[in-house]
Amino acid sequence: MPEIIPIFEKRFQIPSYFVDDRSQLTINALFSLLQEVSNSHATLLGAGWHELLERGYFWVLTKMQLKICRLPEWTEPVVLRSWVRKSDAATSPRDYEMTDANGNLLIAGSSIWAILDTTAGRPQRMSMFDGMFLPQERAALDRRPAKIGPLALPDTLPEAKEVVHSDIDMNHHVNNANYIRWALDAVSEEFRQTHRLTDVSVNFIAQAKLGDRYIVCSEPLSETAFKTAILSADGLTTYCRLQTEWDSAVGC
Repeated sequence: MPEIIPIFEKRFQIPSYFVDDRSQLTINALFSLLQEVSNSHATLLGAGWHELLERGYFWVLTKMQLKICRLPEWTEPVVLRSWVRKSDAATSPRDYEMTDANGNLLIAGSSIWAILDTTAGRPQRMSMFDGMFLPQERAALDRRPAKIGPLALPDTLPEAKEVVHSDIDMNHHVNNANYIRWALDAVSEEFRQTHRLTDVSVNFIAQAKLGDRYIVCSEPLSETAFKTAILSADGLTTYCRLQTEWDSAVGC
């Protein structure tokens, strides 16, 4: 039986291909790192991507909530930790913390994962992992990721784009980090120059696949908070919803 490691830890330096024009870690790259750490920990516990695929299942990320104190910069050494919280019948919560070399908190996050079968995409019960995980009481955030409601669509829908090959992951649908990239690319450069992202919450609802056409719609909740949805070209299918909060200040 695999060794139970309650809290998985990975140390690394931020590479150049993960940073933006400010030499800071991009949010979509951050999502990729969180996804990778999640799988690495699950693999050590005997429930990684390959182990599940052999049984006809795969992991899906359904919700994510992040609080961003500061984004690390190119070459900066960081420590990323992840651990499993107590599961319910059909979902598995997982938390994250990223700290700098001095132990200062950079990013805290909480996520909700589910397992689907590869044939019909039906959710599976978490009881299959009884005794494999060691759930922790420790919480990275004071709340679990919440449901994000629909937004009001504009009278005229924006121009649709097509899902291309580089958007697709090993499960043959759009990788979660690419939804984040699409949504944040819709933020104006003028706003980006005077604000930084401090909180992001995401609900992943449906799976976009190669050749699907999608649109990105946003509505302001305040001067510094926005709700964004990525939908099918006709606006009838919601792939994901995001809620973002921004600030012009530095630090937590």
